[in-house]
Amino acid sequence: STDNLMVVIVYHTKMKKKKNVYKPKRHPHLAGNILSLFFTLLIASFFIVIGYSVAKPFGEIGEVKNSSSSPDSTVITESYGKDTENISKGTKAYWIKDMEIESLEALDSILDKVDKNYNMVVIPLKIEGGKLNYNSSNEGAVLAEAGNEIPISSITEAVKSYGFTPVASVNAMQDNLYPKANKNAGFLIKSTKTLWLDSPQKDKGKPWMDPASSDTREYLSSLSGEIAQAGFEYIISTNVEYPAFSENALNEIGESVTDSDRYLNLIDIVNSMNKTAEDKGSKMWIEISAYDMLTGTCEAFQPILLNTQKYVLKIDLSKFNSEIVCNGKKIDFSSMTISEKIKTICEETEKSIYKTSFIPEITSLTLTNQQIETIFSTFEEMKYDSFIIR
Repeated sequence: STDNLMVVIVYHTKMKKKKNVYKPKRHPHLAGNILSLFFTLLIASFFIVIGYSVAKPFGEIGEVKNSSSSPDSTVITESYGKDTENISKGTKAYWIKDMEIESLEALDSILDKVDKNYNMVVIPLKIEGGKLNYNSSNEGAVLAEAGNEIPISSITEAVKSYGFTPVASVNAMQDNLYPKANKNAGFLIKSTKTLWLDSPQKDKGKPWMDPASSDTREYLSSLSGEIAQAGFEYIISTNVEYPAFSENALNEIGESVTDSDRYLNLIDIVNSMNKTAEDKGSKMWIEISAYDMLTGTCEAFQPILLNTQKYVLKIDLSKFNSEIVCNGKKIDFSSMTISEKIKTICEETEKSIYKTSFIPEITSLTLTNQQIETIFSTFEEMKYDSFIIR
Protein backbone atom coordinates (compact mmCIF):
# COMPACT_ATOMS: atom_id res chain seq x y z
CA SER A 1 0.00 0.00 0.00
CA THR A 2 1.32 3.44 -0.85
CA ASP A 3 -0.69 5.13 1.84
CA ASN A 4 1.43 6.28 4.70
CA LEU A 5 1.68 8.89 7.32
CA MET A 6 -0.06 12.20 7.69
CA VAL A 7 2.04 14.62 9.67
CA VAL A 8 -0.41 17.05 11.10
CA ILE A 9 0.56 20.69 10.94
CA VAL A 10 -1.77 23.57 11.40
CA TYR A 11 -1.74 25.77 8.38
CA HIS A 12 -5.04 27.53 8.86
CA THR A 13 -5.76 30.07 6.12
CA LYS A 14 -7.14 33.15 7.76
CA MET A 15 -9.02 35.60 5.65
CA LYS A 16 -10.03 39.20 5.92
CA LYS A 17 -13.74 39.49 6.16
CA LYS A 18 -15.10 42.36 4.14
CA LYS A 19 -18.61 42.83 3.04
CA ASN A 20 -19.16 41.02 -0.30
CA VAL A 21 -15.43 40.76 -0.96
CA TYR A 22 -13.48 37.53 -0.46
CA LYS A 23 -9.71 37.85 -0.23
CA PRO A 24 -7.51 35.10 1.25
CA LYS A 25 -4.87 36.35 3.66
CA ARG A 26 -1.37 35.12 2.88
CA HIS A 27 0.73 33.49 5.56
CA PRO A 28 4.47 33.68 4.94
CA HIS A 29 5.36 31.85 8.15
CA LEU A 30 3.80 28.82 9.83
CA ALA A 31 5.38 29.30 13.27
CA GLY A 32 2.61 31.41 14.72
CA ASN A 33 -0.06 29.07 13.39
CA ILE A 34 1.40 25.87 14.80
CA LEU A 35 2.67 27.15 18.17
CA SER A 36 -0.36 26.18 20.24
CA LEU A 37 -0.69 22.75 18.59
CA PHE A 38 3.02 22.06 19.05
CA PHE A 39 2.79 22.88 22.76
CA THR A 40 -0.17 20.49 23.18
CA LEU A 41 1.59 17.68 21.28
CA LEU A 42 4.77 18.26 23.29
CA ILE A 43 2.91 17.68 26.56
CA ALA A 44 1.21 14.54 25.21
CA SER A 45 4.52 13.27 23.87
CA PHE A 46 6.12 13.71 27.29
CA PHE A 47 3.76 11.21 28.89
CA ILE A 48 4.18 8.75 26.00
CA VAL A 49 7.94 8.95 26.33
CA ILE A 50 7.81 8.38 30.09
CA GLY A 51 5.68 5.26 29.55
CA TYR A 52 8.07 3.90 26.95
CA SER A 53 11.48 4.87 28.26
CA VAL A 54 12.55 7.82 30.34
CA ALA A 55 15.81 7.94 28.50
CA LYS A 56 14.44 7.72 24.97
CA PRO A 57 15.20 10.93 23.06
CA PHE A 58 12.29 13.13 22.10
CA GLY A 59 13.57 13.17 18.52
CA GLU A 60 12.54 9.51 18.14
CA ILE A 61 8.92 10.08 19.08
CA GLY A 62 6.76 8.75 16.23
CA GLU A 63 9.28 6.05 15.24
CA VAL A 64 9.13 2.45 16.41
CA LYS A 65 12.34 0.49 16.09
CA ASN A 66 12.08 -3.09 14.91
CA SER A 67 14.65 -5.10 16.82
CA SER A 68 14.54 -8.01 14.39
CA SER A 69 15.45 -5.88 11.38
CA SER A 70 18.55 -3.97 10.44
CA PRO A 71 19.60 -0.97 12.56
CA ASP A 72 18.49 1.49 9.90
CA SER A 73 14.98 0.13 9.44
CA THR A 74 12.13 2.03 11.06
CA VAL A 75 8.37 2.01 10.94
CA ILE A 76 6.98 5.53 11.26
CA THR A 77 3.71 5.95 13.11
CA GLU A 78 1.03 8.38 12.02
CA SER A 79 -0.45 11.09 14.20
CA TYR A 80 -4.01 11.35 15.50
CA GLY A 81 -4.92 7.68 15.67
CA LYS A 82 -3.93 6.64 12.15
CA ASP A 83 -2.88 3.00 11.71
CA THR A 84 0.84 2.30 11.81
CA GLU A 85 2.08 0.97 8.48
CA ASN A 86 5.31 0.57 6.59
CA ILE A 87 6.06 3.12 3.91
CA SER A 88 5.88 1.42 0.52
CA LYS A 89 8.62 2.05 -1.99
CA GLY A 90 8.66 3.03 -5.61
CA THR A 91 5.30 4.57 -6.51
CA LYS A 92 5.92 5.95 -9.98
CA ALA A 93 2.72 6.93 -11.77
CA TYR A 94 1.88 8.13 -15.25
CA TRP A 95 -1.21 10.39 -15.42
CA ILE A 96 -3.14 10.11 -18.68
CA LYS A 97 -4.13 13.43 -20.22
CA ASP A 98 -7.44 14.84 -18.95
CA MET A 99 -9.62 14.07 -21.97
CA GLU A 100 -12.61 12.07 -23.09
CA ILE A 101 -11.81 8.39 -23.66
CA GLU A 102 -14.13 7.26 -26.43
CA SER A 103 -13.64 3.48 -26.27
CA LEU A 104 -11.72 0.61 -24.72
CA GLU A 105 -9.69 0.45 -27.91
CA ALA A 106 -8.64 4.08 -27.42
CA LEU A 107 -7.69 3.34 -23.81
CA ASP A 108 -5.75 0.26 -24.89
CA SER A 109 -3.81 2.35 -27.39
CA ILE A 110 -2.86 4.82 -24.64
CA LEU A 111 -1.84 2.13 -22.15
CA ASP A 112 0.30 0.40 -24.73
CA LYS A 113 2.49 3.51 -24.97
CA VAL A 114 3.04 3.94 -21.21
CA ASP A 115 6.66 3.30 -20.22
CA LYS A 116 7.17 0.19 -18.10
CA ASN A 117 9.27 2.24 -15.64
CA TYR A 118 5.92 3.31 -14.17
CA ASN A 119 3.94 1.01 -11.89
CA MET A 120 0.71 3.04 -11.68
CA VAL A 121 -1.50 4.71 -14.26
CA VAL A 122 -3.93 7.50 -13.37
CA ILE A 123 -7.12 7.31 -15.44
CA PRO A 124 -9.15 10.55 -15.66
CA LEU A 125 -12.60 9.17 -14.82
CA LYS A 126 -14.27 12.55 -14.19
CA ILE A 127 -12.81 15.35 -16.25
CA GLU A 128 -13.16 19.12 -16.43
CA GLY A 129 -16.71 19.94 -17.44
CA GLY A 130 -18.21 16.96 -15.60
CA LYS A 131 -17.94 14.25 -18.26
CA LEU A 132 -17.36 10.70 -16.98
CA ASN A 133 -15.11 8.31 -18.89
CA TYR A 134 -17.19 5.28 -17.96
CA ASN A 135 -20.78 4.04 -17.92
CA SER A 136 -22.04 5.17 -14.52
CA SER A 137 -25.17 3.81 -12.88
CA ASN A 138 -25.26 6.80 -10.54
CA GLU A 139 -28.70 8.43 -10.68
CA GLY A 140 -27.25 11.93 -10.92
CA ALA A 141 -24.81 10.96 -13.66
CA VAL A 142 -27.61 9.34 -15.66
CA LEU A 143 -29.78 12.45 -15.19
CA ALA A 144 -26.90 14.68 -16.37
CA GLU A 145 -26.00 12.29 -19.22
CA ALA A 146 -22.42 12.48 -17.98
CA GLY A 147 -21.26 8.92 -18.69
CA ASN A 148 -20.32 6.95 -21.79
CA GLU A 149 -20.66 3.28 -22.79
CA ILE A 150 -17.40 1.90 -21.32
CA PRO A 151 -17.96 -0.48 -18.36
CA ILE A 152 -15.84 0.73 -15.46
CA SER A 153 -14.79 -2.83 -14.63
CA SER A 154 -13.29 -3.13 -18.12
CA ILE A 155 -11.11 -0.09 -17.43
CA THR A 156 -9.58 -1.57 -14.29
CA GLU A 157 -9.05 -4.88 -16.08
CA ALA A 158 -7.32 -3.12 -18.97
CA VAL A 159 -4.96 -1.20 -16.67
CA LYS A 160 -4.08 -4.33 -14.70
CA SER A 161 -3.52 -6.35 -17.87
CA TYR A 162 -0.59 -4.05 -18.66
CA GLY A 163 0.86 -4.62 -15.20
CA PHE A 164 -0.13 -1.25 -13.72
CA THR A 165 -2.04 -0.40 -10.55
CA PRO A 166 -5.23 1.50 -11.49
CA VAL A 167 -5.64 5.00 -10.02
CA ALA A 168 -8.58 7.30 -10.79
CA SER A 169 -8.73 11.08 -10.91
CA VAL A 170 -11.98 12.91 -10.18
CA ASN A 171 -12.36 16.59 -11.05
CA ALA A 172 -14.52 17.74 -8.16
CA MET A 173 -15.75 21.29 -8.68
CA GLN A 174 -15.33 22.04 -12.39
CA ASP A 175 -18.56 20.32 -13.34
CA ASN A 176 -20.96 22.03 -15.74
CA LEU A 177 -23.22 19.03 -16.40
CA TYR A 178 -24.67 18.04 -13.04
CA PRO A 179 -25.71 21.59 -12.01
CA LYS A 180 -27.65 21.86 -15.28
CA ALA A 181 -29.51 18.66 -14.41
CA ASN A 182 -29.90 19.59 -10.74
CA LYS A 183 -29.60 23.33 -10.17
CA ASN A 184 -29.39 22.85 -6.40
CA ALA A 185 -25.88 21.49 -6.93
CA GLY A 186 -24.72 24.75 -8.49
CA PHE A 187 -24.13 28.30 -7.29
CA LEU A 188 -27.41 30.20 -7.27
CA ILE A 189 -27.97 33.93 -7.69
CA LYS A 190 -29.65 34.89 -4.43
CA SER A 191 -32.14 37.36 -5.94
CA THR A 192 -33.47 35.10 -8.71
CA LYS A 193 -32.58 31.56 -7.50
CA THR A 194 -31.23 30.86 -10.96
CA LEU A 195 -27.88 29.26 -11.76
CA TRP A 196 -24.84 31.51 -11.65
CA LEU A 197 -22.69 31.21 -14.78
CA ASP A 198 -18.97 31.99 -14.98
CA SER A 199 -19.61 34.28 -17.96
CA PRO A 200 -22.72 35.57 -19.76
CA GLN A 201 -24.86 32.91 -21.44
CA LYS A 202 -24.26 34.50 -24.86
CA ASP A 203 -20.55 33.85 -24.28
CA LYS A 204 -21.26 30.20 -23.42
CA GLY A 205 -21.02 30.74 -19.68
CA LYS A 206 -21.09 27.59 -17.54
CA PRO A 207 -22.28 26.74 -14.02
CA TRP A 208 -19.98 25.26 -11.36
CA MET A 209 -20.62 22.80 -8.55
CA ASP A 210 -21.24 24.51 -5.22
CA PRO A 211 -19.31 22.79 -2.40
CA ALA A 212 -21.82 24.12 0.13
CA SER A 213 -24.61 22.09 -1.52
CA SER A 214 -25.58 18.75 0.03
CA ASP A 215 -26.53 17.59 -3.48
CA THR A 216 -22.95 18.22 -4.61
CA ARG A 217 -21.55 16.31 -1.64
CA GLU A 218 -23.86 13.33 -2.17
CA TYR A 219 -23.14 13.18 -5.91
CA LEU A 220 -19.36 13.24 -5.56
CA SER A 221 -19.40 10.81 -2.64
CA SER A 222 -21.54 8.38 -4.58
CA LEU A 223 -19.23 8.55 -7.60
CA SER A 224 -16.25 7.90 -5.32
CA GLY A 225 -17.91 4.79 -3.96
CA GLU A 226 -18.75 3.56 -7.44
CA ILE A 227 -15.15 4.05 -8.60
CA ALA A 228 -13.67 2.42 -5.49
CA GLN A 229 -15.97 -0.58 -5.79
CA ALA A 230 -14.80 -1.09 -9.37
CA GLY A 231 -11.27 -1.85 -8.19
CA PHE A 232 -9.43 1.47 -8.30
CA GLU A 233 -7.02 1.28 -5.37
CA TYR A 234 -6.53 5.05 -5.20
CA ILE A 235 -8.67 8.03 -6.13
CA ILE A 236 -7.24 11.54 -6.57
CA SER A 237 -9.68 14.41 -6.07
CA THR A 238 -8.62 17.35 -8.23
CA ASN A 239 -9.68 20.98 -8.66
CA VAL A 240 -11.00 21.25 -5.13
CA GLU A 241 -11.48 24.97 -5.41
CA TYR A 242 -13.87 27.84 -5.95
CA PRO A 243 -14.06 29.72 -9.24
CA ALA A 244 -12.19 33.02 -9.49
CA PHE A 245 -15.28 35.08 -8.67
CA SER A 246 -15.53 38.69 -9.76
CA GLU A 247 -16.73 41.19 -7.16
CA ASN A 248 -20.06 41.30 -8.97
CA ALA A 249 -20.38 37.50 -8.74
CA LEU A 250 -19.63 37.61 -5.01
CA ASN A 251 -22.45 40.15 -4.61
CA GLU A 252 -24.85 38.05 -6.70
CA ILE A 253 -24.26 34.78 -4.85
CA GLY A 254 -23.82 36.17 -1.36
CA GLU A 255 -22.65 34.85 1.98
CA SER A 256 -21.85 31.26 0.97
CA VAL A 257 -18.93 32.53 -1.14
CA THR A 258 -17.97 35.65 0.82
CA ASP A 259 -17.76 33.98 4.24
CA SER A 260 -14.19 33.64 5.50
CA ASP A 261 -14.91 30.03 6.52
CA ARG A 262 -16.04 28.94 3.06
CA TYR A 263 -13.01 26.64 2.76
CA LEU A 264 -14.72 24.31 5.26
CA ASN A 265 -17.20 23.36 2.53
CA LEU A 266 -14.30 22.16 0.36
CA ILE A 267 -12.95 20.11 3.26
CA ASP A 268 -16.38 18.56 3.91
CA ILE A 269 -16.65 17.50 0.26
CA VAL A 270 -13.24 15.81 0.23
CA ASN A 271 -13.71 14.12 3.60
CA SER A 272 -17.09 12.80 2.49
CA MET A 273 -15.56 11.40 -0.70
CA ASN A 274 -12.72 9.95 1.35
CA LYS A 275 -15.04 8.13 3.76
CA THR A 276 -17.09 6.58 0.98
CA ALA A 277 -13.95 5.50 -0.89
CA GLU A 278 -12.45 3.94 2.25
CA ASP A 279 -15.70 2.12 3.02
CA LYS A 280 -15.39 0.53 -0.43
CA GLY A 281 -11.73 -0.41 0.00
CA SER A 282 -9.99 2.48 -1.76
CA LYS A 283 -7.75 5.34 -0.59
CA MET A 284 -8.38 9.01 -1.34
CA TRP A 285 -5.65 11.50 -2.18
CA ILE A 286 -6.13 15.21 -2.85
CA GLU A 287 -4.28 17.18 -5.50
CA ILE A 288 -3.14 20.63 -4.43
CA SER A 289 -1.31 23.26 -6.45
CA ALA A 290 2.30 23.75 -5.34
CA TYR A 291 2.15 27.34 -6.58
CA ASP A 292 -1.02 28.13 -4.60
CA MET A 293 0.22 26.36 -1.47
CA LEU A 294 3.62 28.08 -1.44
CA THR A 295 2.09 31.50 -2.12
CA GLY A 296 -0.55 31.03 0.60
CA THR A 297 -3.67 30.95 -1.60
CA CYS A 298 -4.67 27.27 -1.51
CA GLU A 299 -7.94 27.09 0.41
CA ALA A 300 -8.07 23.29 0.42
CA PHE A 301 -4.67 22.94 2.08
CA GLN A 302 -5.85 22.29 5.64
CA PRO A 303 -3.76 19.35 6.95
CA ILE A 304 -5.35 19.15 10.38
CA LEU A 305 -8.87 18.97 8.89
CA LEU A 306 -8.39 16.73 5.85
CA ASN A 307 -8.71 12.96 6.27
CA THR A 308 -7.11 12.01 2.96
CA GLN A 309 -4.15 9.62 2.93
CA LYS A 310 -1.83 11.82 0.89
CA TYR A 311 -1.40 15.09 -0.96
CA VAL A 312 -0.55 15.04 -4.63
CA LEU A 313 1.58 18.17 -5.07
CA LYS A 314 0.89 19.54 -8.54
CA ILE A 315 4.08 21.19 -9.76
CA ASP A 316 3.11 23.09 -12.89
CA LEU A 317 6.53 24.03 -14.22
CA SER A 318 5.07 26.83 -16.37
CA LYS A 319 4.15 28.77 -13.20
CA PHE A 320 7.70 28.81 -11.86
CA ASN A 321 9.45 31.00 -14.42
CA SER A 322 9.97 34.22 -12.46
CA GLU A 323 10.59 35.59 -8.98
CA ILE A 324 7.94 34.28 -6.58
CA VAL A 325 7.35 34.84 -2.88
CA CYS A 326 7.30 31.35 -1.36
CA ASN A 327 6.77 30.87 2.37
CA GLY A 328 7.44 34.57 2.84
CA LYS A 329 10.73 34.79 0.97
CA LYS A 330 11.54 35.74 -2.62
CA ILE A 331 12.85 32.95 -4.83
CA ASP A 332 13.96 33.58 -8.40
CA PHE A 333 13.06 30.60 -10.59
CA SER A 334 13.80 32.35 -13.90
CA SER A 335 17.29 30.93 -14.43
CA MET A 336 16.76 27.54 -12.77
CA THR A 337 16.90 24.22 -14.59
CA ILE A 338 13.99 21.77 -14.28
CA SER A 339 15.96 19.82 -11.71
CA GLU A 340 16.70 22.94 -9.63
CA LYS A 341 13.04 24.00 -9.74
CA ILE A 342 11.84 20.60 -8.52
CA LYS A 343 14.39 20.51 -5.69
CA THR A 344 13.53 24.03 -4.55
CA ILE A 345 9.75 23.49 -4.67
CA CYS A 346 9.95 20.20 -2.77
CA GLU A 347 12.30 21.68 -0.16
CA GLU A 348 9.92 24.58 0.40
CA THR A 349 6.98 22.18 0.64
CA GLU A 350 8.80 20.12 3.26
CA LYS A 351 8.68 23.19 5.50
CA SER A 352 4.90 22.74 5.64
CA ILE A 353 4.38 18.96 5.47
CA TYR A 354 6.62 15.95 5.91
CA LYS A 355 8.08 14.66 2.62
CA THR A 356 6.40 11.24 2.83
CA SER A 357 2.98 12.89 3.18
CA PHE A 358 2.97 14.15 -0.40
CA ILE A 359 3.67 12.82 -3.87
CA PRO A 360 5.17 15.36 -6.31
CA GLU A 361 3.30 15.56 -9.61
CA ILE A 362 5.23 17.13 -12.47
CA THR A 363 2.97 18.58 -15.11
CA SER A 364 3.92 20.30 -18.34
CA LEU A 365 2.54 20.31 -21.85
CA THR A 366 5.95 19.90 -23.47
CA LEU A 367 8.09 17.44 -21.51
CA THR A 368 10.65 15.73 -23.71
CA ASN A 369 12.00 12.23 -23.08
CA GLN A 370 15.29 13.78 -21.97
CA GLN A 371 13.49 16.02 -19.47
CA ILE A 372 11.54 13.05 -18.11
CA GLU A 373 14.82 11.18 -17.60
CA THR A 374 16.12 14.24 -15.75
CA ILE A 375 13.03 14.24 -13.52
CA PHE A 376 13.52 10.54 -12.69
CA SER A 377 17.17 11.09 -11.78
CA THR A 378 16.34 14.24 -9.79
CA PHE A 379 13.89 12.40 -7.56
CA GLU A 380 16.34 9.52 -7.18
CA GLU A 381 18.99 12.00 -6.05
CA MET A 382 16.52 13.57 -3.60
CA LYS A 383 15.57 10.10 -2.31
CA TYR A 384 11.95 10.53 -3.36
CA ASP A 385 10.70 7.08 -4.35
CA SER A 386 7.19 8.28 -5.28
CA PHE A 387 6.22 10.77 -7.98
CA ILE A 388 3.79 11.29 -10.84
CA ILE A 389 4.41 12.47 -14.40
CA ARG A 390 1.49 14.11 -16.13
